[in-house]
Parts: sequence; C-alpha cells; structure tokens
Amino acid sequence: AKMNLPGAKIGWEARRANMQDVCINCHDKQWVDGFYTQYDALIQLYNTKFAAPGKELYTLAKPLLKQVQFGNELDWTWYELWHHEGRRARHGVSMMAPDYTHWHGTYEVARRFYSEYVPQLEALIQKNLANSNADKVKAAQALKAKLEEVLATDDHKWYTGKMDAEEAARRKKAT
Repeated sequence: AKMNLPGAKIGWEARRANMQDVCINCHDKQWVDGFYTQYDALIQLYNTKFAAPGKELYTLAKPLLKQVQFGNELDWTWYELWHHEGRRARHGVSMMAPDYTHWHGTYEVARRFYSEYVPQLEALIQKNLANSNADKVKAAQALKAKLEEVLATDDHKWYTGKMDAEEAARRKKAT
C-alpha cells in the first residue's frame, strides 16, 4: 500500500481464494479444506491465548515503563512473543512445518509467556502499587486486574492451579 502497488487493493478473502486455487492444482478439495481448518485453528489459538491478551497487558504496562523504545526488559519480551516466536508459529503453520509451528513457535511462545512475561508484569505491578505517584498506582492496579482476568480464563487456569478438576483428570488420562 505504501508503494501504491495494485496488489494492495486485493483483500484477504480474494488472496485466500487465489491461494486455494493454487493448492487445488495438486491436492483435492478435502485436503485443501483440511489444511485451512488447521491453519485457522492455530492462528485463532495464538491470537486468543497469547497475542490479544498479551497486547492488552503490554498496553496497560506502558505507563509504568521507561518511555524509550526497547529501554525495558518487558519491551524485548513482548517483541519476542509477538514477532520472533509468534511469527515462527504463524509462518510455520502456513508452510506446513510442524517443527516451526510447535517446537520453535507455540512452545517457545508459551515458555516465554509464563516464565518471563507474566513474572515481569507481576514485578512491575508490585514495584508500582506502593509508588508515591497516584497515576502509577492506578496504572499498576489496572494492569493487576487485567493480568488476573487473563490468568483466570480457561486458557491459563492451569498456570494458576485453578484448572477444573474434570479437565485436569481428562488431561492426566490422555498422557
């Protein structure tokens, strides 16, 4: 779009249909439909479990951070979650590369989210709840509330030890 190329005016629906026309030259419709079902499901999982809540949390954390871009550890962690590991997962699924989709993508996204991002947010909250600046306290309270809300969802309950007993039993039986 910035270069005013004609392709910029083609919407995602037309691009998808065009790609499916390419796929159908070598694969049958059932295979193509199955691929897009898996593709859409992984993108939806990544977006709803990590990208959307992660972005909301990062936005709420910004008033508590140094305003220099990449001047905070949290800036780098979010970049890695969204761009680095997240991009590998999204691109991996689009290219039918399970190692990149999962081991170099969603696994690393989850590991970084739970072992770095959440603890960094928690530390930022604790540091600012007792701040002498009322705006920082208010921002820390808003971030704390959002983090608690995110971690209380079904996607993240296991992390807080609040998973439904039936779900925990189902998962244990499956392993």
